Amino acid sequence: MRVRHKPPTLVSMWMLDVFCCALGCVTLLFLLNSRMASDAVRANQTALVDLAATDQKLAAALTDLDSTRLKLLAEDANSKRLAANVAKLLEDQKKLSDDKRALDDQLAAARKEKDETARRLALARDEAKTAQAQLDATQTDLAALEKKAGATAKELAAARDQVADATDLLKKRQKDIDSLSKKDASSATQIDGLQKLLREKDTERLALEKSMTATRKDLTDAEARLRAAQRALDEQLAVARAAAKAAAEELALAKAAAKAAAEEAAVAKVGAAKTAGELGTARAQIKDLSKRIDDANVSIIDLQGDKAKLADKFNKFQKESEARFAGIATTGKKVAFLVDMSGSMGKRDLNTLDDTKWPLVVETVCKVMRSIPTLESYQVVVFSSSASWVFGAGEWQAFTGERSVETVKDALLKIKPKDDTNMYAAFEKAFALRGTGLDTVYLFSDGLPTSGEGLTPAQKSAGLSESELGVILGKHVRDTLTRTWNRPLAGQPRVKVNSVGFYFESVEVGAFLWALSRENDGSFVGMSKP
Repeated sequence: MRVRHKPPTLVSMWMLDVFCCALGCVTLLFLLNSRMASDAVRANQTALVDLAATDQKLAAALTDLDSTRLKLLAEDANSKRLAANVAKLLEDQKKLSDDKRALDDQLAAARKEKDETARRLALARDEAKTAQAQLDATQTDLAALEKKAGATAKELAAARDQVADATDLLKKRQKDIDSLSKKDASSATQIDGLQKLLREKDTERLALEKSMTATRKDLTDAEARLRAAQRALDEQLAVARAAAKAAAEELALAKAAAKAAAEEAAVAKVGAAKTAGELGTARAQIKDLSKRIDDANVSIIDLQGDKAKLADKFNKFQKESEARFAGIATTGKKVAFLVDMSGSMGKRDLNTLDDTKWPLVVETVCKVMRSIPTLESYQVVVFSSSASWVFGAGEWQAFTGERSVETVKDALLKIKPKDDTNMYAAFEKAFALRGTGLDTVYLFSDGLPTSGEGLTPAQKSAGLSESELGVILGKHVRDTLTRTWNRPLAGQPRVKVNSVGFYFESVEVGAFLWALSRENDGSFVGMSKP
């Protein structure tokens, strides 16, 4: 039997199975790699979109920081304005000091006059004692002469004439003593008034200094907080810019990594993972930066609140300071201005004409009008030997700011001072407006009343001097104000009467105007010669 060998085969069934398995593994690996590359490309695209949004947010954050810096610069400008206001307060304090020195001078002059009056009173009393001694001696001589039986009628008549002369001299000296006593009492009253006014000025000055100190302290605190906030914001801005720069650099790296990942899937996967990590870091930095910006905004809001409170306090103090004229609190809604246009309002003193005095009076009236923040309606009364309305028949004039002030100024400058002073007629006209809402009166004068109601028939025929007339008529005006014109009425407050005196040299004038204002809830200020 012949042995036949089996021919060899190149491929057997098991080898075919091996090849099929290998081909399937290769196909599976290819599909798996393709899927992983597609996922990496999508992840890179998402990362690019997120990085672009992050870039926009960083730009917006930088814009907000620049806006905040501008606001802080505006706050710094406001602080400078506050410093300017403090300088103005210092000027007001200097003016108060000048007023105090003027009051000290008036007080010294009043004391000097009181001493002179006391000296003259002592001399008059000594003369009265001498006259009394002469009278006693004359009466003794008369009694001796009458006892003498041989005295002639001629000697008796001469003695009686001497007695009559001595009696007349005694009466005259007694009258001088009474006049000097009244003047001494008036001087004492005025000194007390000036001392009280000086104390009030000192109180106002101390209050102003205290308020100015508090305002300066608040301003210093606000500036310190503002500087601290500026430094903190500058530091935060520097950090934010550094973070933005780092994020921009990281964004460039991420773009490069994404481009490389598109070319090579395996490298893209590693780059995407790295980019995701860097993106997380950038987001954390952005979140931290946002928190710092929020904290800075909160600090800025707090500073703005403190600034607003300080501004309100300063504005309130400034309004209170501005609403004053030389120490008079300028208030009132319906106001009557009483302007003395007697002959003395055109004179520097008793014998010297002064063309600048009346324009100064008019300008002072205008300044007072401008300084009344609540003024709504007004009327002006001018008076000398009689009183008259400046506008119409006494109806209220609506206050329209500077236009009304100019109208009053033009009307008053057309007037020429003349005649004597009938203050009674001026107040009588002004208080006719009380029934229609009059609440404040401002009196501008330089002397005591010299004519008008208040004299008895005996006083009219007695030939009284101007100073004696002033005392009697001034007392009558004050009494009429208290008892009639400005008496308390149910449901209606009393009218405030403020007085402004010009160039007066007699202490009686200042005492009269001061007493008139105090008795009617007002204030008095004296304008010294320029």
